[in-house]
Amino acid sequence: RKGGMSHCLAMFALLASTRVGAFSLSTKATGRLGARVSSTGGAAANEVVKFDPTKVRAISFDVTGTIMVHAEPIMKTYADAAVWARLPNPPSEAELKPAFKQAYKESLLASPCFGGREGLSSRQWWTRTVTRALELCETPRRYSRDEFDRFFRRVYQHYGSLEGYAKLEDASAFLEWCAAERADLLLGITSNTPARTMETVLPMKGYHGYFRWFTCSQDVGVEKPGREIFDAAFAQARFWYPDLERGQILHIGDSLESDFCGARAAGFQSLLLDRSGNPRVTQYQDWLDAPDYPGKSQEDIDAGTVKDFHAVRALLEGNAK
Repeated sequence: RKGGMSHCLAMFALLASTRVGAFSLSTKATGRLGARVSSTGGAAANEVVKFDPTKVRAISFDVTGTIMVHAEPIMKTYADAAVWARLPNPPSEAELKPAFKQAYKESLLASPCFGGREGLSSRQWWTRTVTRALELCETPRRYSRDEFDRFFRRVYQHYGSLEGYAKLEDASAFLEWCAAERADLLLGITSNTPARTMETVLPMKGYHGYFRWFTCSQDVGVEKPGREIFDAAFAQARFWYPDLERGQILHIGDSLESDFCGARAAGFQSLLLDRSGNPRVTQYQDWLDAPDYPGKSQEDIDAGTVKDFHAVRALLEGNAK
């Protein structure tokens, strides 16, 4: 159900869609309460944290699938780039999708956080992943160094440009409302997307000015739903509001495992953004475990699920007076 995001090769990520694009691929996957559940630590003192808009002083946002999406299907971008690069026997979208999903999973499990734990650059991590995806196509593809570099650079440039991503209207409207009407709210990013998303994509899309902290898995070395990434976000948020408490942070994202359950397990409030009606938001990561947290139940998850940011605003407005 989720990441994440938003930083490098969104390409194969689409497959992995782990939110999707390779470079901005976030490690997220949609799941259900009945899916495997593992405990990664609960709220302080095992306290049950419920959504309470009257206590919200800070809002943490996921990126890919939450505030923006890839502008076109990721595999289309890759297939088009293969044709543009004049690769011999260029792979089709249909071939790339299952191949990339497998390659993405393999890479993320073997080298988490887009290589952040090993000190790899995003480009190095994605080069490995894309090479593996081509090998896993129904008809394996092995290209010369020059052929691959020409193809890879085309994709990498795309996801480093304005054309690679699109803002989600409801998210943009919500951020504008926060800036105009709720300047007291401290806004930040907590995402599994690569560091490139924080450093280039958000600024290019005009989003960075809304936020005062930026926490991504590649920098931290731990992906959501791991508690450590939420701990890092909490530490960054407290720089701005030194007396901020965990339960005063509301995390919003589109992944049950990574965002909703991960944040609750770390002692944050959380809302699950249901993007199932948006065909541009695809999630393939089905191997993530949903952390346990005090008070976890299907009823609690249902109560914490919203359709869009208009619903989030309504919840906050109704209790802001």
